[in-house]
Amino acid sequence: MQIKNHHFVVHKFGGASVKNAEAVRNVATLLTQHIQGSAVVVVSAMGKTTNELEGVLGVLTKEGVVSAQSQMNSIIDAHEAIARELGIIVDLRVIFESALKTANTLEDADARYDALVAAGEDASTRVLSAYLKAQNFDAKWSDARQIIITDSKHRSARVNEHKIYGSGASLRKALSERENRIIVTQGFIGRCPSGKTTTLGREGSDYSAALLACAIGAKEVVIWKDVPGMLNADPRVFDHTETIKELDYGEALELSYYGASVIHPRTIKPLQNEGIPLFVKSFVDLNAPQTRIASYPGKLPGIPMYISRPNVSLLSLGPADNSFVGEDHLSTLFARLNTSGIHVRMMQNSAVQFDLVFEEDPERRHRFVEGLGDGFWTNTEKGLELLTMRHGNAQLMDQLTAGKEIVMEQKNPSTHRRLLRAIKV
Repeated sequence: MQIKNHHFVVHKFGGASVKNAEAVRNVATLLTQHIQGSAVVVVSAMGKTTNELEGVLGVLTKEGVVSAQSQMNSIIDAHEAIARELGIIVDLRVIFESALKTANTLEDADARYDALVAAGEDASTRVLSAYLKAQNFDAKWSDARQIIITDSKHRSARVNEHKIYGSGASLRKALSERENRIIVTQGFIGRCPSGKTTTLGREGSDYSAALLACAIGAKEVVIWKDVPGMLNADPRVFDHTETIKELDYGEALELSYYGASVIHPRTIKPLQNEGIPLFVKSFVDLNAPQTRIASYPGKLPGIPMYISRPNVSLLSLGPADNSFVGEDHLSTLFARLNTSGIHVRMMQNSAVQFDLVFEEDPERRHRFVEGLGDGFWTNTEKGLELLTMRHGNAQLMDQLTAGKEIVMEQKNPSTHRRLLRAIKV
């Protein structure tokens, strides 16, 4: 068990909460109202910057660095406009151009991705840190790559969570130097042993916040979202959603594993191990309901929980000679999954066939299939929906999936899952 400092808190702000100058000002207001003592503030890239940088990466790969720089300029211009509106001076151009230059030197596609997209977090944290200083906060920028040391698996790097407290010594010292010190740092990114930048997977800033909370022995983590806490379903998909005010670590783990988008899947476990509660609050409405995730043994949400993952793919495969799927085949399959970077949402097997369900990623799927070699046949169906229901009943699931064809189904006492195909008219 790590030593807890009851004056340290970690606050995490996603891209929507720092998307423009007004949003950055709102973050400063929230910190004024909610920070008592020293804190770590973890920040994602502004708005849709990560998506835009992925676009630059595509241009870099297909057309070269000159065309990529031209597209990068619009991202730089947008960030510089926010800095001007905030009245701060930050050399943002050097951050983005340096990332592009580094990415252009790397041959490995995933390493190139990490080097480039990390510029979004580097820029957003520099902007917020400078603005907080201008507003008389005792703010200091710190590079998360000095704390979060990962393996070399780019785009979905792993962290040895047992060593994170040891890595956090310098961060604890910086927080302890002043009574109300704020350390601003990046989410989503880390550093592998060779020194290259790695990323923790999309939306990985939540996980960063949990890791840094463990690194400093924080009393709690607060994740600021544009929704009122953790809802029983995505309000963009389902009607009449409700906030779950208290949720046990175990239930939160299950929901994140099945794809609940409000929290990154790896966030909960390190906090559970150290007994650090997690709060999910709305930066849009401070009076809105909030969720506290902590130890509530045996406590269930009380209402059904729904998770919809649209646009997933079903990859079916089997031995090329149509023999039984044996342990030797499974060994090859899972080894290739590990190296491909595919995150499996659902799997199922029969005597001669194995089915995998995952978010479609053509590059990773191609890498996986190529890695299997000639010993397997494969077939892919795209554009499916994976619906997961926790603590509901069969009648409710039938209502939710009416008018759709069931491709695959799995059930246990607490969870009912259906892979669905739209019925063609």
